Amino acid sequence: MAKAAHDGPRRRPMLGGIQDAPAGRENDLETIELARFAVAEHNNKANAVLEFERLVKVRLQVVAGCLHYLTIEVKEGGTKKLYEAKVWDKAWENFKQLQEFKPAA
Repeated sequence: MAKAAHDGPRRRPMLGGIQDAPAGRENDLETIELARFAVAEHNNKANAVLEFERLVKVRLQVVAGCLHYLTIEVKEGGTKKLYEAKVWDKAWENFKQLQEFKPAA
């Protein structure tokens, strides 16, 4: 992934711990694509019609790959709602899997 000159160095998350992602990660195109993937997978599994609006918050946990804890704003029947998704990503294997998708508390 190409880094913009203004990005500055990215912190690597501590192995095993869940940490807030570096500032601006909710605007990162790869992370937004993971959020869109989470909504699409949920729609397929639950026969739902949620529409992705924006990525609100990102937390990360380094495991065998990376678990992305995403807070996603969606539109459901014209109403905006927040959901929490957990996506397991192993980019080097071209693998991603929706682990959890639920309304935000």
